This record gives sequence, structure tokens and C-alpha cells, in this order.
Amino acid sequence: MTNLQKSGIVTTIENEIHRIGSANKFANKCGASPAIISQMRNGEWERISNGMWHRVASRSGHVFSNWQIAETTNYRLMQKVLNDAKGECLFVPVSYRAGAGKTEGLKGWMRFNNRDFNYMLKCRQWAAREFIENLIQELGLEIPKGYMSVDKLGQVAIDRFIELKEHIPLLALDQANSLKPSALKFLIHLYNELEDEMSVVIVGTENLETEIKRGVRYNKHGYDEIDSRFGRNYIHLIGSTKTDVAAICEANGITDKKLHKDIFDECGPRPKKVGDQFIHVVEDTRRVKRIIKREKIKLKNSNYEAVQVQP
Repeated sequence: MTNLQKSGIVTTIENEIHRIGSANKFANKCGASPAIISQMRNGEWERISNGMWHRVASRSGHVFSNWQIAETTNYRLMQKVLNDAKGECLFVPVSYRAGAGKTEGLKGWMRFNNRDFNYMLKCRQWAAREFIENLIQELGLEIPKGYMSVDKLGQVAIDRFIELKEHIPLLALDQANSLKPSALKFLIHLYNELEDEMSVVIVGTENLETEIKRGVRYNKHGYDEIDSRFGRNYIHLIGSTKTDVAAICEANGITDKKLHKDIFDECGPRPKKVGDQFIHVVEDTRRVKRIIKREKIKLKNSNYEAVQVQP
């Protein structure tokens, strides 16, 4: 890892410490010792392993990728959802197909609002205890030692949000469709304790809405309460228009307008009704990304071959 990359991580560390409230809380979040975090901040890097740098970078949300994010329609929609939730203390669900740009929109918003007591978890197949423990770490708190019931453990996280309520904290849960029912049900208690005093945005694939609505339909315990607290209304995105695909191309070094159109067409755009009109959109931006990378490789290779054949 280069010193430039390490400097970028230190910048992220400083932002996170400001957001969470202290270096010790940040160390708890990262699962690192306060001494290691202090060494990173003070430029004492000689004895810190690359593995520790990567661990802290990952836990702090630092991004290494050279892929550039464009402000597409879906990106702007995610910004609006998060701004509205933060501004009005809403519990909001976003449920849309994979590859639509939900996560990039969420990460982008968090980067620009990381000092305003906003928190983000990338969820896995967690039951309630695992979910709450990860939430406690994200809040910069230590997981209590010894056995503690799930209810009391959850209260630790709730109490922290109560302490922060004057700042209107926001919690964003990415890939919330991965959470097990017991983890989702914790959000009922969070709402009950902090209605109109914090915001929660859950983001997932179409399965997020499908599973909750199915739970309501079959009267499964807790699902009607979850659906109610999130307004029974799920935000759906649109997709990437031809203009969006061109913007992604431009942001990543593809400037040929004909190639913009060719990439859009190769991605199999489909008609979609938006308001009173139909527009063609690409649903999976991951496919756009792969094709752009392929075209960049082809361009590099052709330039290399052109240099090689010069007399």
C-alpha cells in the first residue's frame, strides 16, 4: 500500500472521528486499538501492517476504486430519498432490482453528509443479535461483555440514538433484504422509541418488498408492524437512460458519442413508463460498467499496437 493511499485513509479516519465523536469510538467501530488509530493519524506508519490498513479502511467506508460515479437519474433519486428522510424524520424503504445503483447513491450521500450523525450498515444474513452488535460497533460503542439478552443489547443502540436525537441521526441499511426477520423486527422498537426524532432508510432488492408484503398477507408475526412503520409504500427507481449511460461513459474516460450509443444498445434497454411517457432504460448498471471497462481495455490495446508498428 502506498503512502498516498494511507494518507487518503487518514483523511477518512479524521472525518469518521468527527462524525462519531471520539477516536476511541472510532477504534471500537474498527475493532482496532486506540494506539493503532493514533499512530495512523500521527504518521507513525512503520509498524502498521497492510492488513490493518485495509481493515480500518473497510470499517471506515474508505473507497480505493478508480471507477468514477456519475450523477445518474437513480443516483439523484437516492439523494432525494435520503434528504427527504433526514429532513422529515422518516422511515423509508427502497426496494428495486440488483445493479440499479442504489448502493452507489447511498455511499455518495454518506460521503457528503458524513459529519451529520448519519450511519450506514451493509447488511448480511444477520439475525437480531448479530445485527445489533454490528449496529453498536457502527455507532462507535463497545459491545457489552458477558451475556446480555437481545432486548437489552438492542436498548444499548437505542439509548445511543436517544442521546443523538437533537442531531436527527439517520441510519441507512444497505442490502436490508439479507436481514433475517428477527433483525427487521428490531426496527419496530427503534421506531417506537424515536418516531419523529431519527430517520431510517432500508435499501434492498425487489425481494425486500416482496417478503414484507408476503409476511403481511400471511399474518406473520411482526410484518404488519414493519410495513406500517415504513409507510406501506416502497420507493422504486427508474433505471439508466441513454443520457445516464453517456454520463457514466464520460466520467470513466469514454468520450466517443457513437460508442456511448453502442454501449447503451448493447445493454438491452427496455421501455419503461415514467409519468405519462415511455422511455428506454438499462436496468443493470453493472453490465454498463463491465462493457465500459472492456472498451477501455480495447482502446489501450489498440493504442499500444499503433505505437508498436510505427517505423
